[in-house]
Amino acid sequence: MRSRVMLGLAAALLVVSCGGTDSTTTTVSDAAETTVPEAAADPTSTTTDPATTTTRGASADDPCALVTPEEVAAVFAAASASGEAGVARNCSFTLVDGLAPSVEVFHYGSSSGWDGIKGGYEDNRGGVTDVAGIGEGAYHPNDVGPYEIVVQSGDVVFAVAVQSGSGGPEVETAILELAGVIAGG
Repeated sequence: MRSRVMLGLAAALLVVSCGGTDSTTTTVSDAAETTVPEAAADPTSTTTDPATTTTRGASADDPCALVTPEEVAAVFAAASASGEAGVARNCSFTLVDGLAPSVEVFHYGSSSGWDGIKGGYEDNRGGVTDVAGIGEGAYHPNDVGPYEIVVQSGDVVFAVAVQSGSGGPEVETAILELAGVIAGG
């Protein structure tokens, strides 16, 4: 299942890099709007090099710099979390005794690519559902719902994901909280 999520994300990146910005956004209705934990709702960020870095100094070549293993472990109630850079602009955090077996953090680049990234998700991942309260924009891809969130914060676009079905409401809340930690970084 993890490889299917990774394959879908890689496909979205490929579409984004090839262009295509037609988009139709599916927005959560007011009655069913996704809420963000209070701790995750402070999206402050300053940028030193708008094309490549965040306040934490992360570049697309170093997605593991977006968040520390200790932060991931704390949010996902894990004994420990190790982070290892992957091949799809991602950092894989393996959790020990946590809410999910692993967490993926992706660094998609600068906010100038936000519309193309979102268009790629809309075209290839069953649309998106907007999420209020994190960064300047955030959404869940409809094919995996609350098990992944893509966020624009400051000049950075990133995603946090776990395997679909890796838990329930606690995991969904942890994903939003970790996205808030990164956005507030």
